[in-house]
Amino acid sequence: MKLGIGKYDDDDSYYVVNKADHDVGLNSVAGGPKIIEELRQATNEIILRQARLPGQYVVKISVAINPPKPKVRGYTTFLHLIQGRSLPDLENTLGFRPGVLQQNGAYLYVIDSLALNQSNIAPRGNTDWSAGVSPRDLDNLSKAHGTEIKHHRDYPPAKNPIIQFVLLSEVPFLGAVRLIKPGEIV
Repeated sequence: MKLGIGKYDDDDSYYVVNKADHDVGLNSVAGGPKIIEELRQATNEIILRQARLPGQYVVKISVAINPPKPKVRGYTTFLHLIQGRSLPDLENTLGFRPGVLQQNGAYLYVIDSLALNQSNIAPRGNTDWSAGVSPRDLDNLSKAHGTEIKHHRDYPPAKNPIIQFVLLSEVPFLGAVRLIKPGEIV
């Protein structure tokens, strides 16, 4: 995982950027310690095994501002972890800026689990690690740059975290995209 920093246009605040979310090659652990390679492979195998269990669904939630996309990438989780939740609950569970889903609604994509493989997914801990970045990572970045580095204000750490992983490249989804409107639940 390769971390960088960004700066907001409207103030002097800095936020962390996980460059590995935008460049698949930065997710490679090849050439690192053997234990890290084995850990990544085992973690991805667990994610894939869970994703393919009967009745298990991998889902992506996005803000319903633009029309739905034909394929998706980015942060995902499992449907059973968010089922029965309202939009405010999703904001708190997934780490969205408070009010953004309530104002715009959310798209729920059910990912084609057969399109997932070792090379197009990567673990990202829990949703309280916005962009997969731990509090320790933030502390180290802040010390290295001599200023406070935080998570992006649009994606704060979740208050009620659940497991997450990232789709590194676009994958297809199953069926129609579901629009969750304010007042509805997943």
